[in-house]
Amino acid sequence: MVGSRHFSRARVVASAFSVAAFALACIPSALAAATVTVRVEGESSTLLPRTTVTLAAPEPVSGCPANSVAAAINLAVAGNWDHGEANKGGGDFTQTILGETHAFTHEADTWAEWVNYKWGGGICADLLSNGGEVVMVADHEPEPFFAPTVLPLLVSEAPASAQLRAPFTVKVEAVHTPEGAFAEQGQGTPKPASGVTVSGGGASSVTDASGVATLTLASVGGVTLRATRPGLAPSAQFEVCVHNGNDGNCGTHPPSGTATSTPAGNGQNVPPAPYRGPYAVVASARGIVDSHSYPRRRAPRVLAGVVTAHTTVSSVSIELWRMFKGRCYAYDGMRERFMSAHCAHSSFFKIPGASSFFKVSGQSSFSYLMPFALGRGEYVLDIEATDAAGNHTTLARGSSRIRFYVR
Repeated sequence: MVGSRHFSRARVVASAFSVAAFALACIPSALAAATVTVRVEGESSTLLPRTTVTLAAPEPVSGCPANSVAAAINLAVAGNWDHGEANKGGGDFTQTILGETHAFTHEADTWAEWVNYKWGGGICADLLSNGGEVVMVADHEPEPFFAPTVLPLLVSEAPASAQLRAPFTVKVEAVHTPEGAFAEQGQGTPKPASGVTVSGGGASSVTDASGVATLTLASVGGVTLRATRPGLAPSAQFEVCVHNGNDGNCGTHPPSGTATSTPAGNGQNVPPAPYRGPYAVVASARGIVDSHSYPRRRAPRVLAGVVTAHTTVSSVSIELWRMFKGRCYAYDGMRERFMSAHCAHSSFFKIPGASSFFKVSGQSSFSYLMPFALGRGEYVLDIEATDAAGNHTTLARGSSRIRFYVR
């Protein structure tokens, strides 16, 4: 029920459709592509991590403009929602997203819409530009004001990289709307948030009164962190790259003239040889639980992960295999559909050596949105990455190889 205020619900709906109609009349026929992100925070878990989509559709979505929040949601969840107003022609209200419903059934529970960390005015009326960020939050907006109560957390300051075992700080804020007054569209002021836990990579710290947490990380490579506090919507995940001096991680380089044990023929020192070994490149999936069985309506739609390496990551590829009723299928990244494939009856059902990898990134993180919902069956997701030194990932169950089920 996004966009509800102190007006009657019927009046808001009528106004919303008038605004949407006006927006549709004003939007140019050739919409300039806008890249935005969408995140969905359910009542007890993250339903959709921050997902990037491009708004370039020439036609409106559910009666809303092609650059509206509704259109962005539709792309991010691949149509797995009620398309606004419970499939009654679209509008500024939604009840069900990715199988989770909030429809004023108890304690005025609803979906609160935040656009660029400002309280939204309606998923159909709010239009997005390049770089926009949408966060949908399961909320409890009590009458008569319908002000948001589950506020989103925002990591406002964090380093891109940090030295191994050296303390660094992260600043966390919560976005507030005015208290004791009507909350209006476009309001939202970040304020330091205390008592927030920032954790990841085996480290954890709680923010002080200034909203600052101090952490120390004990492993090199990309570390994914997040800020959480009961009663508030968690922050988006963010990554800090950890290096040990000039070890080649995080863009560092050994100092020129560094001595090595292998002198060149002219007596000059040569650069150290790049690190090689079975764990020079390590890939880990994110958002999909190994050996987990998902109901169809909550089957994974975003295939995402991170790669850590001693040197720059040059390529990340994935492959997805499916087995259903004794038949195997390999996902074709070019055709964006599953193709029949030969398989073996083994713990991992694809034939050794068979490959259907396709490239999804040239960086240390990746996110691939499936163009359709996964059907029933048994799935294996493999991640293959390469670094600048020519090292490759070694498949490891539970990290770079994830087996899951859709029922």
